[in-house]
Amino acid sequence: MDIKDRIRAMGAALGHSGRALKWLAAAFSVTLVLCAASLGIAPAAHAAGAMVSVTFDDGWASQYDNALPILEKYGVPATMYVLSGSINTSDYMSQAQIQAFASRGDEIASHTVTHPDLTKLSAAELENELAQSKATLQQMFGPSAGLDFASPYGAYNATTTAAVRKHYATQRNTDDGFNAQAGFDPYNILVQNVDSSTTTATVQRWINTAKANNTWLVLVYHEVGVSLGQDIYHTDTAVLDSHMAAVKNSGLPMVTVRQGANARASPNTPPPASNAGHR
Repeated sequence: MDIKDRIRAMGAALGHSGRALKWLAAAFSVTLVLCAASLGIAPAAHAAGAMVSVTFDDGWASQYDNALPILEKYGVPATMYVLSGSINTSDYMSQAQIQAFASRGDEIASHTVTHPDLTKLSAAELENELAQSKATLQQMFGPSAGLDFASPYGAYNATTTAAVRKHYATQRNTDDGFNAQAGFDPYNILVQNVDSSTTTATVQRWINTAKANNTWLVLVYHEVGVSLGQDIYHTDTAVLDSHMAAVKNSGLPMVTVRQGANARASPNTPPPASNAGHR
């Protein structure tokens, strides 16, 4: 029996004369909630699974130029799925630029070496893409890098997933959905794919769904402010700003993929406070 329950029990035993103690119990309950909020402790619904992750694929230079200032503005953590073979090359981030994300507590994760369709590789090629990417990321950014993986094009099958399991703790694909606690598969983390047509209203709808169902929302972004790929997988800078404002104002714990996966593995442990470790 906690302190609040003891006060209620005392009030019941005293009958009408215990009204003051009953009032005190109610006030104590409110105080606990307010104290928890001031300390950044997630409400019970959040501890049950509602949270949000922002991820970026490929390691484009535009993510450093245009996305990083917005992430800093709103204190949003990110998971950067980087192509290890593109680091320090034209249009992609340099090692120093990726380190700027790592230094603020963001996760540096693997997206292979050269971005192939894994399902079309030989066994030796598949092994190289997975093992070499992890080795390069850990050599550049330390042992906390390269722990999680995203499959290029969202292409996977039983063979590729078995290979991924040998090297990585999770696999994020591009299958649409939300990650519930029940039946969670760390090797098929579900996402909401953001493209050039994704509005803030859509992102807000996804947030509302995660809240209502106590699920983990994972957002996937690519280029920001430019479209070198000449496809739909880019987001205008002003639109990203609006999206991140919605994420920040959601009240959901904002977590990296590593933090989210850990929370799923230990469901009785609340995820980190919304802006823990970020400005």
